[in-house]
Amino acid sequence: MKSLFYILAIVAIGAAGFFGWSAKQNFEKQVAERNELTRKNTNLSKDIIAKQKDEKDAEAALELALTEKSEADAGLGAAKGKTGDKKRTLAQIENDLELKMARQKEIDDSIDELRKKFPGIRLEDVPEKVAQLEDQVKKLTAEREDAEVIKAGLESDVSSNLAEMSRVEEKISESIERVSGNVFQATVTAVDNDWNFAVIGAGEKSGLTGDSQLLIQRGGRLIGKLSISKLEPNSAVADVVPGSLRPGVILRPGDQVILAKVRSN
Repeated sequence: MKSLFYILAIVAIGAAGFFGWSAKQNFEKQVAERNELTRKNTNLSKDIIAKQKDEKDAEAALELALTEKSEADAGLGAAKGKTGDKKRTLAQIENDLELKMARQKEIDDSIDELRKKFPGIRLEDVPEKVAQLEDQVKKLTAEREDAEVIKAGLESDVSSNLAEMSRVEEKISESIERVSGNVFQATVTAVDNDWNFAVIGAGEKSGLTGDSQLLIQRGGRLIGKLSISKLEPNSAVADVVPGSLRPGVILRPGDQVILAKVRSN
């Protein structure tokens, strides 16, 4: 019985040792599995972080690419606009070139015409010839303007002279009319040219009055006027009307006088 107890005790101890060893193995296995799981989790976290970083890098690269694309599109649009401007500029240049070529042809044609009109003259001499012609034109223009001024002056003088002649003719006609109807006539018997008066050989008996105005004649020409200042029956003293004598003329005895106004019948 005691031996059985010992055997059971040994079996129990062996079983306990076996279970302890098994438990230790299981524990160590679990620890190893946990460590492996921890390692895998750590690696997985690293992979996740790396992937997140790669994703952010990819997003940044995409945003940069989009920005570069937008800038490229803008640059392309600007380039297209510049291309259009260059095309328009080129068209304008071609148009200007055509105009210049047409103008050059006109100049060449003009030069040919000049050569035909002025044979033997070198093209280099044309500016000098043109300057000479311009000087001649200026001279002729100045002479023409001077001639026009002289012509205008002459026309004015002629007009003034015609007016004066008409006025003189009218006065002559009036004088002729007065003389032809004037029956009074007397002779200057004495003169004083210093005091500008004359003595007339006729007075009241001849029909003179105190307000009579007399015309002085010499050789049938009117030379001045007199106004009565003193009246006698057969003589009278008359003053020369200021400004009435012709320039350079002085009264002389023997000059004839008639009435300035014809007496009415």
